Amino acid sequence: MSLGTLCISIDLELAWGTWDKPTADNDARCAAHEREVVRRLLALFDDHQVSTTWAIVARLLERDPSRPRSDELWYAPDLIDQIRAARTAQEIGSHSYAHLYFGQTDREALRADLWAAKRVHDRHGLAFTSFVFPRNQVAHLDLLREVGIKVFRSVDRGWHMTARNRLGTTAGRLANLADKLLPLPPATVTPVDHGDLVELPSSMLLLARRGLRRAVLPQSAVAKAWLGTERARRRAQIFHLWFHPSNFYYDMDRQFRTLGAVLQRAARLRDRGELAIQPMNAFAKPDTNQR
Repeated sequence: MSLGTLCISIDLELAWGTWDKPTADNDARCAAHEREVVRRLLALFDDHQVSTTWAIVARLLERDPSRPRSDELWYAPDLIDQIRAARTAQEIGSHSYAHLYFGQTDREALRADLWAAKRVHDRHGLAFTSFVFPRNQVAHLDLLREVGIKVFRSVDRGWHMTARNRLGTTAGRLANLADKLLPLPPATVTPVDHGDLVELPSSMLLLARRGLRRAVLPQSAVAKAWLGTERARRRAQIFHLWFHPSNFYYDMDRQFRTLGAVLQRAARLRDRGELAIQPMNAFAKPDTNQR
């Protein structure tokens, strides 16, 4: 790559993201805030002319009349329509059909899930190039190839992930919080070639301001993102920022100011020709990239 790049990917799942462990509080916040968050994100991306990747759970486009809970938590064609209608083009990728976990689900069930997601995308005229694994459980890459996926997001790089891998999930969460508190630049990444499939590791999660995570001051989050963007610019690598709309449910205005500050600086570098801002599908191999 001749230029460093900012890449942003967003997991759009609503209640499907917690289908196995639902809570009344999360459902209430999802119903109250998700649509506002998506609307404001799209407005912010339009303001700065930023294209991102929205990885959607395909069942958001299929109504399930047997589900007893509110449809707005499980069925959201209005949100996908808003993303498609944005002034600044946004990529719509896949976050699976029903948010199954690739590290703990039967292989044939995963195959069926992926094919179901592809059918939904095809029916609605949506690209099926980029994939984000539910809960970041990266596995069964051959199944992605089978359905025509070309690029997938893998997990964050950095010392906090090393701690998680060596010491377990709890230690990893504490390390992740410590990493966000410390003035250390997040990792920048490069695409990993898997033949006809490209792995795009992530760099940094924009944390929700909930519980202990409120200890991470907004200015610290902005500073880390700026450091990541600057490192990507200097090294001609990628700073890959990701989040869910639910990361904005708490202290929403402050979260938007944080992301806005990151985008404003990145857009300034882009306008000077010093940085690219691209969605995930930009890293698919050129001869197979779906436009």
